[in-house]
Amino acid sequence: MEVQRYIEADIKSLSREKLLVLLYEKMANDLLDARMAIAANNRIRMADRITHSQQIITELHNALDHDIGGEISRNLEALYDFMFVEHLEILVDQDPSHIDNCLAVMSPLLAAWREIPPGTADEEQARKTQPSSLFSVSA
Repeated sequence: MEVQRYIEADIKSLSREKLLVLLYEKMANDLLDARMAIAANNRIRMADRITHSQQIITELHNALDHDIGGEISRNLEALYDFMFVEHLEILVDQDPSHIDNCLAVMSPLLAAWREIPPGTADEEQARKTQPSSLFSVSA
């Protein structure tokens, strides 16, 4: 029980950027595990990993803020929608090419998130939500 509280506190202290990196990494691991399950003809394990990966995509999709993210968030939404459909295809036909498609989309996103300095999302949100002044003070 104590370990669970420590993990929860640790997760809550992560920057948004680091949390996104962890989610992308977990999704990649789920997909790679699903590929191994397909090769081993373990449909239950494959379905479990794909379902978990779909849950991550859903969370990422639901976290998008089009007001703050603009075109970038709309592009991410399209990519998440594509990956979600690919996950459905994996469940239906167990074709690892759908896993390859997801990893091909996800890899550059993961690399990009790894490059973003921690706190950038919070700074951008604060900047966009600050009320603009009608009058500017100049010195």
